[in-house]
Amino acid sequence: MTDIKDISNDKQGAFLDRWASGEGVAFQNDGAKKAYQYRCGLIKDAVQLKKTPDRVPVVPLEIFAPVMLYGYSGKEAMYDANILGKIYLDFTRDYDVDATAIAPMVMYGPALETLDYQLYKWPGHGVKEKLSYQFVEKEYMKAEDYDHFISDPTDYWFRIWLSRTCGALAPLAQVPPIYGTMELPMAGPWLCTLGAPPVQDAFNALLKAGRQSFEWINTLGQYIGQIMASGYPLYAGGATKAPFDVLGDSFRGTTPLMMDLYRRPEKVIEAMERLVPLMIGTGAGGALANNNPLVFIPLHKGADGFMSNDQFEKFYWPSLKAVMLGLIDHGCVPCCFVEGGYNQRLEYLADMPKGKCIYIFDRTDMAQARKILGGKSCIGGGFPISLIVTGDVRQVEDETKKLLDTAAGDGGYILSIGCAMDEAKEDTLKAFIRTGKQYGKY
Repeated sequence: MTDIKDISNDKQGAFLDRWASGEGVAFQNDGAKKAYQYRCGLIKDAVQLKKTPDRVPVVPLEIFAPVMLYGYSGKEAMYDANILGKIYLDFTRDYDVDATAIAPMVMYGPALETLDYQLYKWPGHGVKEKLSYQFVEKEYMKAEDYDHFISDPTDYWFRIWLSRTCGALAPLAQVPPIYGTMELPMAGPWLCTLGAPPVQDAFNALLKAGRQSFEWINTLGQYIGQIMASGYPLYAGGATKAPFDVLGDSFRGTTPLMMDLYRRPEKVIEAMERLVPLMIGTGAGGALANNNPLVFIPLHKGADGFMSNDQFEKFYWPSLKAVMLGLIDHGCVPCCFVEGGYNQRLEYLADMPKGKCIYIFDRTDMAQARKILGGKSCIGGGFPISLIVTGDVRQVEDETKKLLDTAAGDGGYILSIGCAMDEAKEDTLKAFIRTGKQYGKY
């Protein structure tokens, strides 16, 4: 494993400082501004492995949990931006978290219906109205498509992948590549395909979904502005994925991709290398647009038991590492949400520049995480969601204290739940947040 020395990179520090200052936020008053700067400062110090003068930051990583806590259904949240926005505003203030998740992660149901979106089932559309959404994994990219994807991922993504994952966009597969527009004699035939009624319908559906989403985010954005104006930062400014997970989740599907590791390993590696700059651009673009350096990266298929250490070293880690380093070069902070257990992978995660990224763990041994990553990278998480849902206040308080004793060390820790919260109980979640603030002091 290559030993990476500390990167002399002032971009990240400058970006963190700008975010923590509250630049561009129209605060309600000076008190809200100071509270915002304080909360951002807790996270900034944790990233930079500083021993803060106060306490650990508490960031639960909620998704649908606020919806359920305030008595609404998943469908109501996904079909009414005012309901979703008010829920997140009330939750952030009532539970007094140090950073709130991104409400747009819940997405807008009508736009998905317009596209006949098939990657997910959602409340009222394949899932019971009161629940959250569910991913639908299929082989959307065929084995014979690798060469097309590798040679031109944008063309493949737009004309082929979208046509297979959105029923309303199926006619896009009939549109020739755009390169035929380079000269007048070839432009005519290309444009003629756009006039075909099915293709027109597809573009009209895309435009309609765009209008719906634009109206939705404009409404929701007012609540996001109020959250920040009240003194609460958002947990992430952008999001991206590990290249292996892009292929496994949304393109090839888990089983076909795992077979590809044996049948066409070179193609898998080539495809992931092509994805690296795209995933860097995706994450950095969101962070820069939102003036928030934190880039959320959920890690889905690299956990212990999913693949061997040799496979992780060959197929998963190199492209993920390249994405993380690329984000750091842009001044961003990679925030890896490490799902499952990474007890066999911690040495790999340590192979990053000091004080430049965050790892939020799910089922990893937090004592080992502290031992191997402490003083190198900010760590977080490790609290079981099952205890929030089924435990009582005393159990949550005891487990929170135990976790802080194990993982907080002398800095570089964020108290969080081990997975994204779709369910919670008021008394236990408030006990978790309260205990973290009271007991997680240095």
